[in-house]
Amino acid sequence: MTRPRDIRSAWLAAVAVCALAIAMPAAAQARRPPARSPRPPRTPRVELGFGAGVAGGLTLGQGDATLLSNNATGSPFRLFSTDTRVAPAALIEGRVGYRVTSRLTVEGLLTVGRPDLISSLSADAENATAVEATSRLTEYVITGGAIWRLTTNPRRRWTPFVSGGAGVARHVHEGQTLIESGVDGYAGGGLIYPVGSQRAGVSRAGLRVDARLHMLNGGVAEGAGASPRGVVTGSVFVTF
Repeated sequence: MTRPRDIRSAWLAAVAVCALAIAMPAAAQARRPPARSPRPPRTPRVELGFGAGVAGGLTLGQGDATLLSNNATGSPFRLFSTDTRVAPAALIEGRVGYRVTSRLTVEGLLTVGRPDLISSLSADAENATAVEATSRLTEYVITGGAIWRLTTNPRRRWTPFVSGGAGVARHVHEGQTLIESGVDGYAGGGLIYPVGSQRAGVSRAGLRVDARLHMLNGGVAEGAGASPRGVVTGSVFVTF
């Protein structure tokens, strides 16, 4: 016959086994490291662009070639008059930028063009026929600036922006007979059109159109003051 004490011992042993079975998985789960949340995708920051466009003409002003005269009034004697200008020309550009915020991007820009420098000679003292003298320039413009996107709405396909910056313009005359440097500043704007896939809300590639007004001081414009010239370019870019 089974004693009550033996029954109680059996019950206590069964309860102990059940409690141990429940506690062991809970302890193992407590020791398991928590699952890591997935990292958010890294926002592309660096932008590389390449394109081409057209730079407008640049008026450098008029002047007279004169000699000292011995007349009573002391007025100079004019030999001939000159009118000098830089002709419109095609250019290529390269750009590297860094996206600081969703709206602000700082960038460096290099443009290279080969415009003609044209000097018109007229009003000759000996009534010679007016002529034009043309030489070829190689123009390098290196600027640093920034663009500010006017909207960050991803539903808009075209994103307008404004831009501005300044740098150095270097003009190498044909045959490297003369090299001149000046200061170039610009302000403008344009449109950005994203294409391809996006990462962290930023397109990995796109098209860009720029329209800028450049002001050249010095260089081939030495003595002409701040000389304005328009530039229009189109480019493709990638971000990473």
